[in-house]
Amino acid sequence: MSGIHRELEIKFSTDLAGLKEALEAPALGGAPGKRIGSRSLVSTYFDTPDHILNERRIAVRVRRVGRAAPLVGLKWLPTSRGDAFSRGEVEARGPGIMPDLALFGEEIATELGEIIGDRPLEPQFETRIKRRTRLVSAGTAQIEIAFDEGEIVAGDRRARVIEVELELKSGDASELYDLAARAVQALPLRLDVTSKSERGFRLVGGAVAAPVKARDPIFPPGATFDDAIGSVVGNTLAHFLANLASLRESDDPESIHQLRVALRRMRSALGMFNRLRPSAEFDAFRAEAKRIATALGPARECDAFGDLLAAGPRRASADGAVFGGIESALSARREALYAEARQLIDAKETTVFSLRLQAFLTRRGWRNAPGELASLTTPVTQFSSETLERLRKRVLKRGKKLVMLPDAERHKVRIALKNLRYAAEFFGGLYEDSGGCRSYIRTVARLQDILGAHNDAAGAQMLLDGLGARAEPGTAFAAGVVLGWCERDAEVADAELGEAWRRFKRLDPFWR
Repeated sequence: MSGIHRELEIKFSTDLAGLKEALEAPALGGAPGKRIGSRSLVSTYFDTPDHILNERRIAVRVRRVGRAAPLVGLKWLPTSRGDAFSRGEVEARGPGIMPDLALFGEEIATELGEIIGDRPLEPQFETRIKRRTRLVSAGTAQIEIAFDEGEIVAGDRRARVIEVELELKSGDASELYDLAARAVQALPLRLDVTSKSERGFRLVGGAVAAPVKARDPIFPPGATFDDAIGSVVGNTLAHFLANLASLRESDDPESIHQLRVALRRMRSALGMFNRLRPSAEFDAFRAEAKRIATALGPARECDAFGDLLAAGPRRASADGAVFGGIESALSARREALYAEARQLIDAKETTVFSLRLQAFLTRRGWRNAPGELASLTTPVTQFSSETLERLRKRVLKRGKKLVMLPDAERHKVRIALKNLRYAAEFFGGLYEDSGGCRSYIRTVARLQDILGAHNDAAGAQMLLDGLGARAEPGTAFAAGVVLGWCERDAEVADAELGEAWRRFKRLDPFWR
């Protein structure tokens, strides 16, 4: 959706003690005993009965503050999702408690009308917030800090709101992220990219946050290599942050999977850009992304093993109870690992990493790296075609006599395929033959899966040993069945490998 204003805001959740500490923190312009006035904000959020606006990540609200005329607001997420902290915003004073879309201007009103159709707009929920605000300076930036306390109300359902929000009012946006990083290091704050609107609609539906899959980055017309760095790496960071809420609120195994996918894509992108524009910061962010992904690995391995067990040996067995001991031990281990994973994503180091990376992207820090600046003006289409071609040649080189290679060498081929696949996902939208791109990605992904069968078998053995399943009399037989199943899967994969490799080599590169 087009618009006339971009809101850049970082939000943290905390508790009452944390809110008091933040109010008095010198890092946020406060001091012990320093008081600021408050306002009561009552906002009603509207949508159609089928929540079509929320589905499109659009929020319409009417806010009442004292006796002033109601403020009608519209917020939406940017299409590219390259910045998790940015939203489009339009506000206008209205005469009543129902939203008049015409107040947003003809263009936006028409666009909203096409989405809503003949559906009525109805109140969905309400937020009741006591807000205290303070304006602070950070370098050249003016930043408004809002300290919010209140609740979201949907019928008889309630959700507590205790938040600290930092919004850029003017100046250098990177200063906003730097201030937020300093605040996190000093205060008990948890980064939260979930809006009040999103929380409200979950409350209405009795739902929890769902895992979010990656979306393709969108490049501006005439995009350059310089533009591509911000778009692609920002896209991977937004993907990572979008899955924090799902892990916090649920045990959905897809949440940790998507967090790791986001970090793998991020590392691949940083390495790809670092090759043409070497930067110590690229290396540092890549190392930190690896650290976080590695720490999330054991929880993901539990989930992958559980899926294998349920879909394979247990489903095929006449007596599924024989796997009960393994499942019980796996469940206990998974619970402990998920608790560790939640601590990891809420750790100050993880939050600071995210904010520092966004600040780096905002100020385009790679421009300060040694070397010629001319490479930054390379058209993104040229860079992407050259990169995809180079990555394809790497796969072909590493994959010579693939079916005869030992597992360690096959793993190198799999890594090369992964980087080729991610590059195809990043840049596939630049080419007219999008169908050819999707087909290419499916073929590469299938070859990756086949090559991963031996890794899966080795991982299953390590996990069973970690659970003590092979040593315990009550689970040794079941463990043997699982390992036998994995060995059979590896043999089936080996039988398919030759044809899958030939199919890959026959593929027409869609970027040529």
